[in-house]
Amino acid sequence: MSLCRPFLDAARRNPSHPALILDGAPVSYGALREMALRVGAGMSALAVAGGERPRVTLRLGNGPEFLALFLGTVAAGGVVALLDPKWSEGQAEAALDTLRPALRLTDDTAAGWIAAQPMGWVPPPVDPRTPFLIGFTSGTTGRPKAFIRDQGSWLATLEASRMEFGIGPEDVVLVPGPLVHGLGLYGAFEGLSAGATVHVQPKFDPTDAARRLASAGVTTLVVVPTMLVGILDAADRQALRFPALRRVVCSGAKLAPAVHERLTALCPEAAVLEYYGASELSFVSLRSSHEGAPADSVGRPFHGVELELRDDDGQPTAPGRPGTVWVRSRMLSDGYVGATDGAGYREHDGWGTVGDYGWIDGDGWLRLVGRAGDMLISGGLNVYPAEVETALRACPAVAEAVVFGLPDPYWGDAVSAVVWWREEDRASAAELRAWCHGRLEGYKAPRRVFAADAMPLTGSGKIARADLRERALAGGLEELA
Repeated sequence: MSLCRPFLDAARRNPSHPALILDGAPVSYGALREMALRVGAGMSALAVAGGERPRVTLRLGNGPEFLALFLGTVAAGGVVALLDPKWSEGQAEAALDTLRPALRLTDDTAAGWIAAQPMGWVPPPVDPRTPFLIGFTSGTTGRPKAFIRDQGSWLATLEASRMEFGIGPEDVVLVPGPLVHGLGLYGAFEGLSAGATVHVQPKFDPTDAARRLASAGVTTLVVVPTMLVGILDAADRQALRFPALRRVVCSGAKLAPAVHERLTALCPEAAVLEYYGASELSFVSLRSSHEGAPADSVGRPFHGVELELRDDDGQPTAPGRPGTVWVRSRMLSDGYVGATDGAGYREHDGWGTVGDYGWIDGDGWLRLVGRAGDMLISGGLNVYPAEVETALRACPAVAEAVVFGLPDPYWGDAVSAVVWWREEDRASAAELRAWCHGRLEGYKAPRRVFAADAMPLTGSGKIARADLRERALAGGLEELA
């Protein structure tokens, strides 16, 4: 089955139903389908002319054209490559040199190109093994890598998320983040495949998002933690409630306990569905607020996923022992496009890993410790930042924390943390170290602690760790005594 078939079927069943809401203006399923079929006609013509499946790059902001181009290209068996509009020209040109697309579309050219394509095109059958998507990892350090997926991997992903999230045609989904990133694109595509109405924003606006949640009948919010904090702050300022919200789907980082508490207080009936995954792996595990998972875990395996922890020799670890997280499912990517540095995604005998390190407790809950490339060596001992961050986020005074290493002549890497305070609460560096000593081995407690007001973000809404580390090195952050 073609990956676009669920959307096309939903459009055929209910063409007048709103598919998208952008700036208050609805786009019906029938209208979006017509745009997508025009795109399919144009992509099919490119394929005939070039003799191979067309590869198109999209460097667009959020809007109907973005989704029509994605849907139509996929329906035609083409490949969509996503370029972030926020990239510099140098970054974009480097990606284009690797991808060598048959067509490049931007906000300035997309609408005109779609309008110029003929009507009446009929989508052909598409083999699920057909590649359809090239995206870029949104890591907070290092150069993003281009990963590639086939249609079958997202068909399996749709099946798995339908089992876990249960989004249907009666739902109203708010996707406030950029569609050029995986969470936003998949959230919108999942909603359209289910026949739901999807709200998108031209640019993330927490006040507008909070108002939509309060008054537009939104049942599902798909968001990264930093955006959720902004929405909750906006709701507090305006004393808003979210009466229709039934589920919050969150990924990109773990929710800090303080944020989880605020969300639960605002809408206690809504399920909070935090999933751990990676661009190369898709869904890995799920922590649902309705299942009683420990707060410091990332939940249990997602539907259709098998997990195995392996030691440095590739052998399964003993129960309760840490190891590298390996994943087997039908949702894995096909690896990277172009030259890479050898780090990141690896696959062997149907199992894949991105190098994350963790352990599984006796009840089957997965806890992450960190990623191999993020590990610090402080005083000759290994420290994974994620483990320290989890401990700091549990402190009542801390709303969010980021941990990294700073060069030190004695320790090698001095474990260092940047914290953001929760409301008016504050703590000293000594108090935060004492807090960590009660939860971690002593050498993992941060030796240097910085406080920050602003939270620098990547294009996908994650905290820009590399920027924070550079600011700490340059003396641009307040260091606590």
